[in-house]
Amino acid sequence: MAYSAQSLASVAYQISNLASKVLKMLDLQAAELRQVEASICSTAQMVDMHKEKVARREIGTLAVCKKPPLYQKIIYPQNPESREPYFRKPLNFSILDDVGHGIKDQSTQLSRTGTLARKSVKTAGQSSNTLGRNPRVAEPIQPPVVPEGKLSASTSTLSLTSLSSLPGSINAKVPEAPPPPPTLPTAVPAPLMGTDPMPPPLADIPAPPPIAFEMPPIDFPPLLPMPDPDFIEPPPPPALTDFEDLAPLPPPPPLDTEELSWVPDNYLEKVVTLYPYTQQKENELSFQEGTVIYVTRRYSDGWCEGVTSEAEGFFPGNYVEPFCE
Repeated sequence: MAYSAQSLASVAYQISNLASKVLKMLDLQAAELRQVEASICSTAQMVDMHKEKVARREIGTLAVCKKPPLYQKIIYPQNPESREPYFRKPLNFSILDDVGHGIKDQSTQLSRTGTLARKSVKTAGQSSNTLGRNPRVAEPIQPPVVPEGKLSASTSTLSLTSLSSLPGSINAKVPEAPPPPPTLPTAVPAPLMGTDPMPPPLADIPAPPPIAFEMPPIDFPPLLPMPDPDFIEPPPPPALTDFEDLAPLPPPPPLDTEELSWVPDNYLEKVVTLYPYTQQKENELSFQEGTVIYVTRRYSDGWCEGVTSEAEGFFPGNYVEPFCE
């Protein structure tokens, strides 16, 4: 027995030594792992610091002011061209006369000295050797009107025929317009030396003669005779002052009590249906579109209780709208 107990004790001692050594080994491995982790973290921090330094360096290179290369921008020719001597050229003001839609003016030309010559007009009160402004535009001359007695026979016959063919209507004689009188040649003022004659003003052209109209006499209706001063107007009808003689108004039509017998005495609202509905249960209503329902009670779930002309029951509240009379 002692030998077996001693052997068992030795085995237990060996097992305890082995277990303690295994635990120490595990502790050492955990410490090494912590050291490796710390070294990895420090390495990662160093890598991040290096990346930040590189990034800052690149940003610094972009922010550096680069000086452009200096070079000669203006290149002078080796053999400069000789300039032509300046000489004065006369201006030609008529070079652009054919361009656009303008009107060529012949009254303005250049003199020998290169200045513009003024226009000279000879008027009745000015001498021919003085310079002045343009004369006033002459007023148009009113042409003569053809008198009525000198109309041609054909015109008179046509006007009488038109009057006889349309009795009772107002017709106007439209005689033929006489030819315009010949224009008298006007004295053109003598221009100065170096200027062209001016064209005649447009206002000297006479206007066409007016057309003479003859209106036939208008037949007015005869005047009414003056009323007799002794005439007395009849008196107005007597006013109705006795209302007792009038017949009484008819009574209003009687109300149909049969139609309103199904209406409840106390109801919340009168509604009309928008859609048809068929009852799903016995206590529900079935109705068509446009049915009038008197709501007697409303519930929080959206259902209502009401009365129709046929039955009483429940119906969904989203199928109706308030009835507007």
